[in-house]
Amino acid sequence: MNTKPTKRSAERKEKFIQAGLEIFLEKGYENTSLTDIIKKSGGSLASVYKFFENKEGLFRAIVERGFDDFRTQIDEKIDLSLSHKLEDFLIKFAAIFFDIICDKETTLISRVMMSEGAKNDGMLGKAFLEQILSKFDKVLIDFFEREDIKKQLNPDISPYVAAKAFAAVVREPYHYNAILLNEDIALNEKEREEHVKTSINIFLHGIKKR
Repeated sequence: MNTKPTKRSAERKEKFIQAGLEIFLEKGYENTSLTDIIKKSGGSLASVYKFFENKEGLFRAIVERGFDDFRTQIDEKIDLSLSHKLEDFLIKFAAIFFDIICDKETTLISRVMMSEGAKNDGMLGKAFLEQILSKFDKVLIDFFEREDIKKQLNPDISPYVAAKAFAAVVREPYHYNAILLNEDIALNEKEREEHVKTSINIFLHGIKKR
């Protein structure tokens, strides 16, 4: 039996995702209904349930697409099957991660998560953390757990904590300012490179003068 989605089916799914993204960003998660999305995209409620099961599933699909873009770039620019020097890997990872996490669409979705994630006992927030952010972390965690890399790291700091700390130092303060202050992240190529280098220096060496 052929279960591969048809071109028409894929196009219909993409229309739901695009319409959902626009309305979620305009109204927020709580105030968006599947009826709103169907009106904008066409199609039927049955089709939404078929593709995504429910509104949460649609929102997750929208966010997961951002991770898929990230993973595609990682696979294209970093061969994870090869060994890498610690700093070289972090430079490549940080450059890709910063561009994805600070993309205008990503910051808008993050703003929705900050305002809506804790509602309904944190249902949406938990899904976001478990299904999306954990995937970003896993790329770093797997790298930090390689034997040749692990012996270079402080054994008192777990790979999980190290991954979280590195991601935080790379994305801030720009990502946070974009979410809370609605500031566009308008760094040029040289400024992005300097930010990446500074982030890695802070992560590896701290800020204390040596």
